[in-house]
This record gives sequence, structure tokens and C-alpha cells, in this order.
Amino acid sequence: MFASQPRLDFAVVGVQKAGTTALFHFLSQHSRIAMPGDKELHFFDDDRRCWARPDYRDYLSRFPRRRGAIRGEATPSYIWWPNALERLWLHNPHVRIIALFRDPVARAHAHWRMSRANGREPLDFSSAIRAERGRLPAGTADDGRRHYSYVERGFYGAQVERLLSIFPRSQVLMLRQDDLAQHHGETLARVFDFLGLEREYVAPDRIFDGAADLPVSAADEAFLANAYAADLERFSALSRLDVSRWPSADPDRRIIAPDGCQTFRRESFGGVTSIMPLSSGVP
Repeated sequence: MFASQPRLDFAVVGVQKAGTTALFHFLSQHSRIAMPGDKELHFFDDDRRCWARPDYRDYLSRFPRRRGAIRGEATPSYIWWPNALERLWLHNPHVRIIALFRDPVARAHAHWRMSRANGREPLDFSSAIRAERGRLPAGTADDGRRHYSYVERGFYGAQVERLLSIFPRSQVLMLRQDDLAQHHGETLARVFDFLGLEREYVAPDRIFDGAADLPVSAADEAFLANAYAADLERFSALSRLDVSRWPSADPDRRIIAPDGCQTFRRESFGGVTSIMPLSSGVP
């Protein structure tokens, strides 16, 4: 049972472009879930707030008041943004965490398409993923890092390792986007059970899926699959999710650049391990 004191009871923390909008839509229909009218409140990833003495009143006022309901929200950058998970733990160390994942190459391309559609990205996909290291200065947490982090957000292994260093596995539910898309009722039942709620029927619905106008080129797919190879193994082991059907997990899609060509190295980006130091206040 969740405590009755005002606090967040669960959060969908990621990942971006992996079905969080659909899950938000479905969970909002449960009679005992109180979710805000808008998805992505971006509270715990707001670096402008005073986190030495956080004031949660304006945040909690965004949730409708319903007797017997639990509060939940979905901001998919929480799993990746510096200190967001630590801040969430300090707010409620017993909060339940839900995270969805998809093939990191497909995620990166969907992210780039969103940035292009929003007018933020002048580069084509191939140029953007190769220029990313120089566009994301180490140790910064600015808007550029939010919008141009196509590759870096796909290092799921590092993110899940950090997540499980803050929250016990019993408080974390990890799913694949395909689970929600292909096994709608079964997946929602798992989510409701995880949240300690009665199972309710929620009709399947086709939520915006951002279908690609152009496929990812074989060269770009290989470039990214090679970059993600080691981290993807790490992610699969930590998450206990089967990712064998993800294209980026297929060794045949990975290539080694010939001599004289630039290769992508995991340490080039640093990922969450270099920009998201763990808070000393969190066990």
C-alpha cells in the first residue's frame, strides 16, 4: 500500500521515444490513478530549482485529487538527466519506477526526427550522430544536451546500472516498447499488478508513433550498432529483458571501420557515467 501523505507514488522515467506517451495515455484511464493533464512535468530534471530545500507544493498541485487514487507522472528524461533520479529518491525513496526501452538505433532516429520536426536540428541524421560528441560539452546540462543527445541516450546499460544503484529492483519495472505495442492487455496487467492496483480494462489505441519518412541507412545503422554493442550486452544482463530481436543486437549489422577511418568509441561520449554523478545523499 502507498502512504497517504502527499508525494509521488510512481514515475515513468524513460526512455524518450519508447512508448511513454502511449503508456501515459493508458494509465490515465485507470480509475485509481491520478495523473496530471500534461505529460512530462519536468520537475526533477529542472536545474533551476533550489534542490537544497525543494518545494514540492507547485508540483503536487498539478495532480488531480481523487480519494483512493495514487499519483503518477511520465517524464522520460528522468532516467538520463543529471541528478533527476537522486532528486526523485529524496522526494520519495519508496516511489515505484517504470521504464520502457526500444532498440537504441531506432530510438536515436526517432529523437532526431522529433528535433527536425521542431525546427531545432539543421543536420541530417548521419551528420548529427557523428557530430554529437562536439555538440555536447562534457559536464554541462543545457538545452543542447536535451535536444542533440541522439546517441548518448541510447546507452541503456549505464542508465539502468545507475537506476538500480538508487532504487531496489523490487521498485523497478522495465519493459520493452514492443511489449506494450504487441501485448497490450498483458503488459498493462503487469503494470497494474506492479502498482498494487486492480486490473482494469483499457482499450488499445494507436498513439502517435512517429513513423519514419526515411529508413536509417545501412552505414548509419552499423555505426550505431557497433557503438552500442558492449553496452547493449550490459543492458540485457541488468534489465533481464530479451533484446535479441532488436536489429542493433544482430552482430551482422556491426562493422569495423577500415584503417584511417574514424571509429566510434564508447568512451567518446562518456554517457551517463560522466555527466550524472551519483549524489552522496543517496545510498
